[in-house]
Amino acid sequence: MLIISCYGGGFSCMPAYLSDIFGTRQLSAIHGRILTAWGLAGVAGPSIVSYFHAQTGGYTASLYFFAACFVLNFIIAAVLKQYGQRKKETRTAI
Repeated sequence: MLIISCYGGGFSCMPAYLSDIFGTRQLSAIHGRILTAWGLAGVAGPSIVSYFHAQTGGYTASLYFFAACFVLNFIIAAVLKQYGQRKKETRTAI
């Protein structure tokens, strides 16, 4: 956990983590998408915080915005996990 909490540690552990989850067959494509999302978040995140701070004069609105994004992300991940399990059960039943 200490290694992953550092930026470089997370960057270097990502390929091994992705290969454990998705396998090595499409690792380069998945890793490219993760790095693209990471870069976009590095630009969009501070821009959003700056916008909310300029509009409201504080950081509370940006905190609520990102909390709502995390909740939405959790819901999407739960739905996709359920969908994947149903699809897997359907394939095994055939």
